[in-house]
Amino acid sequence: MQLPPLPAARAALFLDLDGTLIEIAPRPDAVVVPPHLPGLLARLSDRLGGAVAIVTGRGLAVARALTREPPVAYAAEHGMIIDASLLPGADIPPMPMPPTPPEAWRDATQAYAVAEGLLYEPKKYGFVLHFRSCQDKGPAATAFLQDLAQGSPFQVMPAHAAAELRPRGLDKGSAVRWLMRHAPFAGRQPIFIGDDVTDRFGIEACEELGGTGYLIPDAFPGPAAVHDWLEGIVGLRAA
Repeated sequence: MQLPPLPAARAALFLDLDGTLIEIAPRPDAVVVPPHLPGLLARLSDRLGGAVAIVTGRGLAVARALTREPPVAYAAEHGMIIDASLLPGADIPPMPMPPTPPEAWRDATQAYAVAEGLLYEPKKYGFVLHFRSCQDKGPAATAFLQDLAQGSPFQVMPAHAAAELRPRGLDKGSAVRWLMRHAPFAGRQPIFIGDDVTDRFGIEACEELGGTGYLIPDAFPGPAAVHDWLEGIVGLRAA
């Protein structure tokens, strides 16, 4: 497979985490982070003047821990939490605070997960039901969350063998647009790399802003190829 061309020096990169930078595992807590990834992200950030963001459905603390806190920005929980505190000199404000689901919803969903043998993953502004080990239960689990969200400011989004309840109107695309309004991202060509349906929102935002985006497996066969491509940006071929 021929990989996409390397971007110009004035690029801004928006990178999904699970399935893009790290391989997907049977459970979210079972992923294996390649030991070279944190250093690669740090060099990439240095090469692009800090214009690198991890845009992930993971919670902020988990995303930072998995990547070992390189100097990049984070758009966690599908862009609902913006954190640029690790970027030297960056002054990127947080997104307007979204609503949080009622505790009764969390309790009911956790009980449902236990009863059905699913994995419940709590987040600050929502929660996820994972059914990778029992995918036949996916439609019922999705319907359960949709019943909760009906008529509310929340929506249910599909993911890899999972369904997530989260606030409406915020996604990876809105995170890209927000970050592109502020230094060091402003004025650069945005490029998004992802692998899931939720990443399409980020790609659409990049295209609206004069950039582009790539999906696994269409443009890259997997995370290892993404790493090779990123190494090309920070390598000796860089201008």
